[in-house]
Amino acid sequence: MKYLALAFFAAIAVGMVSSQGQTQWKVAFTNGTVCIIAQLDADLSVMYTKNDSSMGNATVNLPETATVDTANSKCGSTTDPAVLVLVFGPNYLRHEFTLKDKTYSVSRVEASFLHDATLFPDSQQAGMNVTYTGVPSDPVFQSTSDMAYKCNSGEFSQLNGTIWNVTYSNVKVQPFGVVNDTFSQENECAADQATTTVMTTSMNATTGMTTAMNSTTVMTTITTMMPTTVMPPAGDWTFADANGTCLNMTFSAKFSIKYWMTTNKENTSEVNLPKEASPTSSTCNSTDANFTLTFFDDWSLSMIFNRKDNQTKNSYTTTNYTLTYVMDDHFLNPVLAGQKIMVFSENTGIEADNGKYYKCDSTVKVKADNATTNFSEMELQPFAQDAKNNGTRGGSFTECPADSEISNIVPIAVGCALAGLVIIVLIAYLIGRSRSSRQGYQSV
Repeated sequence: MKYLALAFFAAIAVGMVSSQGQTQWKVAFTNGTVCIIAQLDADLSVMYTKNDSSMGNATVNLPETATVDTANSKCGSTTDPAVLVLVFGPNYLRHEFTLKDKTYSVSRVEASFLHDATLFPDSQQAGMNVTYTGVPSDPVFQSTSDMAYKCNSGEFSQLNGTIWNVTYSNVKVQPFGVVNDTFSQENECAADQATTTVMTTSMNATTGMTTAMNSTTVMTTITTMMPTTVMPPAGDWTFADANGTCLNMTFSAKFSIKYWMTTNKENTSEVNLPKEASPTSSTCNSTDANFTLTFFDDWSLSMIFNRKDNQTKNSYTTTNYTLTYVMDDHFLNPVLAGQKIMVFSENTGIEADNGKYYKCDSTVKVKADNATTNFSEMELQPFAQDAKNNGTRGGSFTECPADSEISNIVPIAVGCALAGLVIIVLIAYLIGRSRSSRQGYQSV
């Protein structure tokens, strides 16, 4: 094939152009023939350690002004990967594309970021360029070599269980088989095809736009319906430091983890948090508390709480939730067998007033990348050392919004019933009075 013959040119010419409002990056052979074309949006999420040993989360967006690294990008062949390196300021994003059996995909991703005060505030590695590497856990940008890969939908890539990941969108790439310096026929991703199919079916089945939109909504609702989760028994944990008990925690947890099998199919494993999990890795002080449970072999669950006590806020919240798991016998034929994977989230919605414990009997869902944790029967007291009951749970609590809604239903229902009863009695009284009046006229 033409591109395989050209792959033996040693040097590379590179460039950047704009296409329909989106930056388009190109890599070419020394004779000017283009071998790689790419246009994409990328949002990179990176966990890093702060000076106080807590975890921070940095978000880095690939800017449209990024340029192709002329020294490190290269055309590929059947034996060598195609490489596209994009540079933006002191940072870079590097993709390797491998061609095998006439099919290409991203085989490796690498990024380097300067830990400055803007992107990585209070980093332990401030002023340093830190390099992150990873292999995508799922196939990324996969297509036959004679076609361009296209995907406008969001496409999440967890990089081999490391502490960073990339979310792609508005993607159109072709690292092999470029003809006439332009994209070949498009191979559309499954997510885009699903969207197109739903809209086409809706429009053909109806005669009006409103009905079509309603049809699409119904289909989406059916797709996202989930069965009721059966929760395991709740565990009860306490942790004490030199100053006494500082953590009192009770909850039930079930992990729903999506992963890829060796059969190239996606599966979901549901794992219960054992009551015997150990809290001995926890830490606490007057402003921060790190509640960590270790269980199984190298699994852990961690919640970091931060307390504010000022004129604007007098409460504590979770600033980080992290789940670390191992692709062990809890997973059926996983691609990443034996790998340790860490996922995290900064938004759990858990917040309570200082001096009170957090209580929630309803199910609380915390989404962290490919894992969803279902909590129930939660009673959390991360700063127990300052409670009036000397480190034991009790007294007043802050109720979660879901429980508050349920609690409000009873008085509302009772009020409605009483109001209905009053109306019925009033109607009966008016009817009875009306009949009495008629009988009085008749007797006269």
